[in-house]
Formats: sequence, C-alpha cells, structure tokens
Amino acid sequence: MRVRELAGWGFDDYEFRPESFEQDRLAIARNLAAKQIPSKQHDALLGPETAKLGEAFRNLSSRSDLIAEMIGLEWSLGVVDLRNLIAFQRRLFFNPDVPKFEIPPPHDWPGLLSLCFGPPKPVQCDLVEDTPTRSLVLQSTNPNLHIRLTADATWPIKLHSGSPFFEVARFRERWFLRDGYHRAYALLKAGVSEAPAVIVKAKTIEELGATEPWFFPENILFSASPPYVRDFLDDKLIVEYNRPALVKTIRISMEEILAPVTVTGGSK
Repeated sequence: MRVRELAGWGFDDYEFRPESFEQDRLAIARNLAAKQIPSKQHDALLGPETAKLGEAFRNLSSRSDLIAEMIGLEWSLGVVDLRNLIAFQRRLFFNPDVPKFEIPPPHDWPGLLSLCFGPPKPVQCDLVEDTPTRSLVLQSTNPNLHIRLTADATWPIKLHSGSPFFEVARFRERWFLRDGYHRAYALLKAGVSEAPAVIVKAKTIEELGATEPWFFPENILFSASPPYVRDFLDDKLIVEYNRPALVKTIRISMEEILAPVTVTGGSK
C-alpha cells in the first residue's frame, strides 16, 4: 500500500511511517506550508455553476440513502472549487489492486454527478462466529466498514461501508473536504477543479468529522496556513512510503441477562 502523507504541518505518531526522512526535504515542506494563503480569503462555493445544476440537485436531494446519510445535519447541494478546500486528513492510501477512478473532463456535469453521487457502497466482509466467546467477528480490508444503530427492533444494528457521496463542510467560516479524498485527488490530478458535492453546514467539530486522533488538530486547521487538499499533489509538501495492507476487525459480543424488575415510586 503506497502512502502519500502531508509533511509540512508536523507528524503524528504513525507506526508505519519510516523513522527518518531527508531533513532538507522536511525543511522545504515546512517552509512552503508556512507560506500558504489563509483559507478565509477563499470561498469554495461556485454560485453560477450551482444554479446551472439546480434541477439535477433537486432530484438528487430526494435520494433516500442521501437523506439517511445526512440525518441530523444541515446540508445542501452545490458545486465547489476543490482548490479551496482544507484537508483534515493527513494521509492518502493507494492500493494497486483497486481500479482507478474514471475522471470525466471539466464541466462534464453528468459524468461528475455520477462520480460524486455514486450508488450505495456494497458491504463486503468475512463473518466468523466465535462460539466460545459468543461473539461475531467481522473482517474487511475496507477501513470505512462500521456499525450503525437503526430504529428497527428486528435489525437494531446495520453494517455500513462508507458514504458514496462527495462531501464538503463549512465550519467557522472555513471550507473543508469532509469525505471523498481519493476522488478529489484524482480530479485535481486530472486538471478538474470544480465538482458537485453535498455541503454540510457544520456547527461543531464533530459534525465536521475531524475528530479522529490521526487527523490534523484544530490549531493547525484554523491556523494562518492550514493544509489544503491540493497540497497532496505537491511533491514538495509530501512524503511517500509503503505500508502493509491492513484488515479491519469488528467484534460483536452477545450477552443475555435476566434481572428483577426495579420498581420505583413505592409501588409493589
């Protein structure tokens, strides 16, 4: 697995990163990162292009899987400039066995809508019942595989393999790429800088989605020179290395308990 990691904003603890790189290379990356233009000078939303796709966006906004994905969030649809999006993700991983995206030309809106609003991702994983521990073990090479709770008493939990939507968020007057980093990288590399997206108006860092310990912290994201998605394409701002393929394991343990009903209010 090839890793492309932003190097100009300091490193986190990551066990698969080589212990050292050329110091001159890191110094150049830090110097270039410090000269970034503050993101508050840019607006990622493109008004005329968004208006042009008004009918298509109205049709997409009724997709049941999109509505379910955005539940609890304030969101809309629009066209954004990828060059003006801040990246809270430090690393991109490239699996040589995964087919590359087919990138449409600039302003091919049907093709771009198909890329950015794809079909639901199928759940692919191995299931093993661990009888001695009364556990169900799920394993997958998809790092986005996770469990969600449902309102269905028959199926209270559901496997989810990640959002198929290209997602952008605005938080504290700054624009971020929320989901779709590999698509954004492929688009920018192909010279396509305008793309349709779900736009989340985030009220908290949790709604933004930048809460994992391996993401950039808030003090970097809201600094004068934050990392941008476009920086992944600049060889002077990144380091590259190989990482072994990983398998994600989810273990669900089952436990049944019978206990006396607790009576309150003095009733018997």
